[in-house]
Amino acid sequence: MPVLVDCSESGRFEDLKKKYNVGGYPTVVYADPEGKKTGEMAERDAGPIVREIQSLAKEFPGRPSMWQNSVTGVTETSKKIKRPIAVFIAEEGADLLKVVLKLQKNLSDRKTKFLWVMERGTAKDRGLEGDSGVVVLFPTASEEPLARIPVNAGDKPEVLNKALDEAAKKAKK
Repeated sequence: MPVLVDCSESGRFEDLKKKYNVGGYPTVVYADPEGKKTGEMAERDAGPIVREIQSLAKEFPGRPSMWQNSVTGVTETSKKIKRPIAVFIAEEGADLLKVVLKLQKNLSDRKTKFLWVMERGTAKDRGLEGDSGVVVLFPTASEEPLARIPVNAGDKPEVLNKALDEAAKKAKK
């Protein structure tokens, strides 16, 4: 997945510059799915760049994304396969890469039990108290959410996971 980060402005993204040992611009870094640096772009001509990327694609063939584009877009799929939709509400200023990596690490099999959508906004807009949150929908059951789960920065993963498990049980009924 390509991610463009403009680190040329002094003081911005210092953590990324340090993590990937960026000393000059432009720098193109290749990373594995966990974000560990695997190399840097060595060439600037199209042919060698394509070969570098093809080589990395063989080593890291990728995996399906757990994120869907929108609730509207995934509603029909949810109805067909009878899987609930989990809408993660991320604060406007949240670092989405950090949010996604943390969720993918902490959700275990819940990544596949739900169809996941991420929206920007405030949790309060969706009737939640907290920094962010998850609203679980199941279009075949009703228009009302199965669960509204607040997610705060200090929460342990078990809090969200337990609430998601309870929402999944409701969806089966």
